[in-house]
Amino acid sequence: MLAMNHNGAAHETRRRLFWRRVSVCFLCAVVTTAAQAQTARIKRISLMTPDLDRSIAFFTEVVGFSLDFEGTLPPGGEPFLGPVFNIDVSRPIRRALLSTETEPRGLFLIEHPRSPRVDDRLPTAVVTVLQVSHIEQTLARAQAFGAPVSETVTDVTPEGAPFSEAMITSPGGHAILVYQVGESSEP
Repeated sequence: MLAMNHNGAAHETRRRLFWRRVSVCFLCAVVTTAAQAQTARIKRISLMTPDLDRSIAFFTEVVGFSLDFEGTLPPGGEPFLGPVFNIDVSRPIRRALLSTETEPRGLFLIEHPRSPRVDDRLPTAVVTVLQVSHIEQTLARAQAFGAPVSETVTDVTPEGAPFSEAMITSPGGHAILVYQVGESSEP
């Protein structure tokens, strides 16, 4: 009788341990699924520009993007562009995809000769923020390109790291905030 009670107790312990492990696995799956469902990721920034060639030159020569693809869509080639950008897709559309070292195809440029220009008297509605390795070099390239550049502001992040940032205006009139985290190693 003692052996039966011992076997019964051992069986009950294994059963409880099994269900505890199942419960923990279920809870981990629920938490992981909830976290994945709540996480968003920016796939790419799309900018409309009146001059695709000049914008490609700006983003590759000044900011350091690489050109992955440049081409012209035939009329009706991508119908979603019409409702998204409010443009006539019955005409050919030039576009380009650009990348950084860490963001493949993170920038989509669309040429539209009648792209609205930014009004400097109004607040900037959208600012694209880009981290650069050497802010002084980036700003010097922007000035050589003829792009408007703001003064550089330095501050400290909430984590205590120093950073520098400045605003550049792209050829399409887009506000591009470039920043560098850490002390500048440039002369």
